[in-house]
Amino acid sequence: MPEPGRTCPLSYRTRPEDLDAAASFRTQTLYVVGGLYGNVDALSGVLALVDEEKAAGLPEPDIVFNGDFNWFNVEPSLFREVNATVLAHRAILGNVELELVDPAEGAGCGCAYPPWVDQPQVDRSNQIMERLRAAAQPCEGLFPRLAALPRQMRVDVGDVRVGILHGDPESTAGWGLALEVMPDPGTINARIADWFRRAEVDVFACTHTCTAYMQDFPFGDGRLIMNNGAAGMPNFRGDPRGHITRISRVAAPFGIAYGRVLKGVHCAAVPVAWKPAAWLRRFDTLWPAGSPAAMSYRRRLVSGPEHSIRQACRLAAAEATTQNYGRDRPPGLLY
Repeated sequence: MPEPGRTCPLSYRTRPEDLDAAASFRTQTLYVVGGLYGNVDALSGVLALVDEEKAAGLPEPDIVFNGDFNWFNVEPSLFREVNATVLAHRAILGNVELELVDPAEGAGCGCAYPPWVDQPQVDRSNQIMERLRAAAQPCEGLFPRLAALPRQMRVDVGDVRVGILHGDPESTAGWGLALEVMPDPGTINARIADWFRRAEVDVFACTHTCTAYMQDFPFGDGRLIMNNGAAGMPNFRGDPRGHITRISRVAAPFGIAYGRVLKGVHCAAVPVAWKPAAWLRRFDTLWPAGSPAAMSYRRRLVSGPEHSIRQACRLAAAEATTQNYGRDRPPGLLY
């Protein structure tokens, strides 16, 4: 029997080979924004980073939202605002969007949670999806545009081929690129090597698992996995900011969390600032105490997860860099 929230529908299946095709586009600077989760204030923060790039005289970045840009936005006007803004850029489907526009029987939230996620969390995610579906109904006019989005995308930045996906190369809701299953830094396992070989990309830019990290691999002339964690939630203990993936031919004009240069291209995790008190007030209005989202996520919104930059930066020491990360960061944080 299907287990809602743990089942991975066949319709979610993808192939690494589909990334080994002509690039969807080429750009000087790419932002990959995963896990916005309906945080409209974080969305404004991403667009503010674009303005910073332009103000510094750098090319305007191209943005790709790689799924789950909906989640907390369970109010029709907020749902419409988030999706209208996202669809003005490029995007791929996450499991949340798939379950909105084409729900699979027995999939629940479509997260396909692995065994290390406890059942109450899974149950609450299924409840969040039910409420999001109800909130989205007045906005069904957006559904055809969402349904037309691809599952994967390939983008070229300089000589770097970037494979953008949501879960892993074989499933929109896959957990094969989760930090919990990564090999030790400096090594590679057969599965990841096979995915890189079949996809013919230098970077997998992913999200879905909510835990940020960047890891390089001894495969060919070097490969990277860049999981931004969440753009719309804190990623590190004591830091209220979300993070996105930035891949560019030029260095960032603002602070990065960690990164390295691959084939002359700057690959970095970049913090996204918003006013946490304002977003928390909005969140509490939508999801009051005792609601499933409050029980699952409010503590993370207030304090961040039990995860640090040291744990996320799984790069060769000679390559890892951190530039001015403390700018705009609340004081007293320990890393």
